[in-house]
Amino acid sequence: MLFLTSLVDRPVQGQAGEAIGKLDDLIVRIGDPYPPITGLVVKDGRRRFFVPAGHLAALNGAALLASSIVDLAPFTRRDGEVLLRRDVLDHQLIDITGRRIVRVNDVQLTRVEGTYRVVGVDVSPQALLRRLGPRAFANRIVGRQIIDWSDVQYLASTAPVQLKVSYDRLADLHPVDLARIVDALSYRESAEIVAALDEETAAETLEEVSDERVADLLEGMDQERAADILEEMTPAAAADALEDLEDEVAEQLLARMEPEEAADVQALMAYDEDSAGRLMTTELVRVAENATVGDALAIVRGLEEVPDPLLAVYVVAIDDPDLLRGIVRLRTLILANPQTPVLEVMDDDVPTVGPEDRAEDAARVLAEYNLLAVPVLGPDGHLLGIVTVDDALAVLLPEIWQRRGARAGFA
Repeated sequence: MLFLTSLVDRPVQGQAGEAIGKLDDLIVRIGDPYPPITGLVVKDGRRRFFVPAGHLAALNGAALLASSIVDLAPFTRRDGEVLLRRDVLDHQLIDITGRRIVRVNDVQLTRVEGTYRVVGVDVSPQALLRRLGPRAFANRIVGRQIIDWSDVQYLASTAPVQLKVSYDRLADLHPVDLARIVDALSYRESAEIVAALDEETAAETLEEVSDERVADLLEGMDQERAADILEEMTPAAAADALEDLEDEVAEQLLARMEPEEAADVQALMAYDEDSAGRLMTTELVRVAENATVGDALAIVRGLEEVPDPLLAVYVVAIDDPDLLRGIVRLRTLILANPQTPVLEVMDDDVPTVGPEDRAEDAARVLAEYNLLAVPVLGPDGHLLGIVTVDDALAVLLPEIWQRRGARAGFA
C-alpha cells in the first residue's frame, strides 16, 4: 500500500535513473469504483508538465519511468481530471457508510494488475502528524483510519473543471442523515447534491434541512424544479418553506405548482406558524358511517396514494363528509370481522383540537391521551385534518432538550 503524502515532492527518475523532476501531483478520472491513475504532474523548477501513466514503471519512494523521454509542454488540466493533491487531499468527502462528512488527510493507493489505483482515504488525525515528518510523531503509536474509496462520495464542485459524478448512492441514505450532510456543507456543495436527487428524495431531504438552507436552495434552483419538489413535500413543510422566501418568489412558485397542491399549501399558510392548523396534514382516509369494516379496508386498498403514516380511518356523516363521527384505529380495522359496521368498532369519544390552537397544545393532547393522531376541527365542527405524533415530536423535542440543558446547567 502507498500513500499520496509519501510520494509527492519526491524524485521522478527516467529509465536510466536520471533526474526528471519532482512529483507534483497524480491525476485520476472519477467514476470507477477505484479510480486508476491516468497521469503524473511533474515539476522541474518552475515548469509543470504531464507524464502519461503508461510511462510509469513504479512508485516506490521515487517515481520511476519506463522512458527517459518526456514532453515538457506545460501541463494543462482537462475536464474530467481530478488532481489528488490539489482536489482531494485536505478536502471534504461524504462517508456514505458512516453517514458523515470527513476530511481527507491522506490518499491510499495500490497497484492492481499493473495499474495504480486509488483505494481509500485516511481520515485519521495521525495522518496530519505524518505529513509533518518523522520527528512529529516519533515515539508515538499512530494508526490509520481508512475509508474504502467505494464508500465515499466525491463532490464535483471541489474540482475547478467539469466532472461527471454519480450521486446515486446518496439516495440510499435516510433523509435525516442526508439533511444533516446538506446542512453541514457549503451552499454550493449542498445545491450540487440536491440537484442530483430525484424530486421525491429531494423533497424528503429538504423537509429535514434547516429553514435557512431550504430557502437558499429553493431560491437558487430553477423555479419549475423548485415547484415540483414543493409538490412532493407535505403541505405543512411546503408552507413553512414558502413562508421563508421573499413574497414575490413564493407567489411565483405557488403559481407553478399544480392547482390542487398549491391550494392545500395556501390553506395552511393562512394559519399561524405555531398553530395546530399549520402543523396538521390533510392526508387522511374518510369512510361514511354506514360502511362496514370490509368497505373501509377496500377504500384503503383502492387508494392511489396511501397517507403516510396511516394510523386510522375517520368515520364521517353520510350527508356531510366533513362532519366527524369517530375514528377506527388501523389495528382494530384489521382484526375486526369484515361484515361488522364501522359504527360498532369506532371510538366516538375522541379528543380534538382547533386549527388556531397552539401546536404545543396539540402535542400535549396526543401525549396525555396516548394518541397517534388528533383530529383538527374547524369552528363549525368540520374535520380539517389531523396532527400526527410524528409532527408533535418536532414540537416537543426542542422543549425536552432545552429542559435537559437547564438541568445540566447549560441553558
